[in-house]
Amino acid sequence: MKSTPDLPIRQQQVLEYLRRSLREKGYVPSIRELGEELGLKSTSTIHYHLTGLADRGLIRWDKGKNRAIQILDDGAMESAHSAARPATFAMAGRIVAGSPIEAIEGLDEVDLASLWSPDEMFLLEVKGESMIEDHITPGDWVVVRRQQDARDGDIIVALLENGEATLKRLYREKGRIRLQPANASMAPIYVDRVIIQGKVVGLIRRV
Repeated sequence: MKSTPDLPIRQQQVLEYLRRSLREKGYVPSIRELGEELGLKSTSTIHYHLTGLADRGLIRWDKGKNRAIQILDDGAMESAHSAARPATFAMAGRIVAGSPIEAIEGLDEVDLASLWSPDEMFLLEVKGESMIEDHITPGDWVVVRRQQDARDGDIIVALLENGEATLKRLYREKGRIRLQPANASMAPIYVDRVIIQGKVVGLIRRV
């Protein structure tokens, strides 16, 4: 465990778990996952430790939003960037292009550094048929650029408030957000807010 001087033990544990999740999965854990990992049942206690880390300038935390945590210290960024070899992408997992489910951790690596920067991108394997009219079919790999904002009409990896992830087109409407499938037989998902994990910038199809 990489220690941070003068950091309380519990906050050190929180920071280390945030780093490990980012390094291994490509995203930070939810408040619920933090509690389960550290044996903390009270969300107020978790909020207290996150606030302490934010006050020290180690993270940026948007209170009230699930997973809206950014790790700011240099050590975390180095470990996240060095997790994959320079010539490989981390296969972050699978994502459903139908009803949303929580993203599934993967273990593989794919050599695509000649096309996209692995420091800025990750891969997701598509499951489900909700994006087939955009020619994104089950088994395809989508290349996702890490970013927290997108324009209307962009295909994004959307993390919902309940911790579930889905692949949809983003549209902002009055008082709500529409996550639109590209399948006429499926209804859109309407939410008050959403955390954008990244934007789809490429597609790989294995035939």
